[in-house]
Amino acid sequence: MAEQPSNNKIVTYRSFGKAFDQPAPQPLTEPSAFESFDPAEDTALRAQLSAALAALEEETARQGPGMMASVQNQFASLLQSRMLEEPPPGDMTSLPPAREEQSAFEVKYDERDILGWVGSVFTWWKKIKPEPWLTASDTPEPIGRGRNLRLAMMADWGTGLYGAPACARSIESDPKPIDLLLHLGDVYYSGTVNEVRTRFLNVWPKRAGAISRACNANHEMYVGGEGYFREMLPAFGQKASYFALQNDDWLLVGLDTAYVDHDLAGDQVAWLDRLISRAGDRKVVLFSHHQPYSLLDSQGPKLVSKLGHLLGRKRIAAWYWGHEHRCVLYDAHPAWGVLGRCIGHGGYPYFREGIGQAPLVEGTVWRRLDTRNLVPGGVILDAPNRYVTGEEEKYGANGYLTLEFDGGHLNESIHDPDGSVLRERQIV
Repeated sequence: MAEQPSNNKIVTYRSFGKAFDQPAPQPLTEPSAFESFDPAEDTALRAQLSAALAALEEETARQGPGMMASVQNQFASLLQSRMLEEPPPGDMTSLPPAREEQSAFEVKYDERDILGWVGSVFTWWKKIKPEPWLTASDTPEPIGRGRNLRLAMMADWGTGLYGAPACARSIESDPKPIDLLLHLGDVYYSGTVNEVRTRFLNVWPKRAGAISRACNANHEMYVGGEGYFREMLPAFGQKASYFALQNDDWLLVGLDTAYVDHDLAGDQVAWLDRLISRAGDRKVVLFSHHQPYSLLDSQGPKLVSKLGHLLGRKRIAAWYWGHEHRCVLYDAHPAWGVLGRCIGHGGYPYFREGIGQAPLVEGTVWRRLDTRNLVPGGVILDAPNRYVTGEEEKYGANGYLTLEFDGGHLNESIHDPDGSVLRERQIV
């Protein structure tokens, strides 16, 4: 079989074959290949490796053969990235796609001497440090056409697979003006320089006259933000991992919630306070990777606590985020008035599970979720993914959003990857 491009290859638990099924503990490697090797290092590596493999095994079993499987485990993500970029010596092959027309080729390693290579990955992991923090300007960038502004936005899109390329093509061919292209984070598996280039920048939509911006995310930070800070930000002409843009009626603010996981690092709170104090009557929309709240995932108490003074004053009109691989449009928060939107369905193959009993509303692709534990209710997209040939009904639809700001009004459209509109509302 011909060699496949790296952005079409995936690494799952199956990729490692039986390399770790040793009858007795094996030595990690020679000292020259694994610095400061000693029994303590051996113990630490084995513990981390066991946790990483267990997480990857569970997700691979859930996803099924031939499907991308990514976990919120840094070491597992680094192993996946390194398997593609600097594989261990031995017999590496690419399995044919598990489904007809499916574009992901699952790599497979058949040797049994992999622990030395894992030791080198462990050494690399220990040396990873966050890229230097960059400070954003206090002056928002002007954007739009007078009082009109339109943006296209995706989150958890950096797979290069499934519906992600189709989303990009539809955005490129959109007949309406687009002023801003926005990504809310996650390039898989760990945001390496190569992954940012092949799974993200090479596929990112091209629109003359539009600027691009990207929020930082946990998968980008698994390698310390190297690909994000060194490749993505310069490619976009973006000065920092948080940013602000405005027109006469709106202030759009992108936050970095990943430099410190699910939190706000640096001077972002004071910076946002200064922006809003000078924003006049402009309405404010926030964008981030992590969520302030969720009906189906973890909560964001650190984010809410640090921005509580703005939420409590109902100063935030809407907040868009990713992280959770769903599309959930929340009702206005009863205490804060904010309209929360989870749009993490950009390119990852996620399951349609846990919501089958929720009633269908607004046609056949939206279900109503009730308020629970002080989190407002809302509607969730429940449609098949036609980019997973043969198992369309098992996986949820990928897609993207467009937002159109017209004076003081905000129109929100949810798009299928082919560009068709699944829901459109004036929400402000």
